[in-house]
Amino acid sequence: MPDKGPTLRSNRQLVEAVAAVTLAACAWFPATGFAVAAMQANTVTTVAGPAAAAPAQTQYDRIATQTLDDIVNGNFTAAAAHFDTTLRKLLPPDALAGAWETYQNKFGSYQSHGDPNDVAFGEFTVVNVPLSMERRPGEFRVTFHKDGSIAGLLFLDTGVPISVVSSARGPFR
Repeated sequence: MPDKGPTLRSNRQLVEAVAAVTLAACAWFPATGFAVAAMQANTVTTVAGPAAAAPAQTQYDRIATQTLDDIVNGNFTAAAAHFDTTLRKLLPPDALAGAWETYQNKFGSYQSHGDPNDVAFGEFTVVNVPLSMERRPGEFRVTFHKDGSIAGLLFLDTGVPISVVSSARGPFR
């Protein structure tokens, strides 16, 4: 019998893994450029090179830039408003505030941001927003479900590829 794709349970596990890895990345590597956009059993995939630009101001672009604006303005509760249930539990507003503070300690104060760039990645859409920071450039990355809820959020160095890293041992191998 042919494989009919992932089951609802495996999709739920995938979403929970994405949120867990996002939290781990924010907690362990908030300013080092570690990025995990999604997880799938026993695979390593990297998307490199220029991504196809999505039309200006997609639904995802608007939510990503509003979330960034909320973070920059210190309104972490509003920034978390579009988080999915799992991410809301794993990255509450106080943890998000801590990750942003740590990022600014390394990169310098936020100055401005550029235009968002959308990348389709499996069941997700990843939005990358270039950041101009006081000491060096960075990147804000938000991973979305199709319904517009946020599955992951990262503060990164520029140029970090979107990757899927997974095994039974997790992303820290």
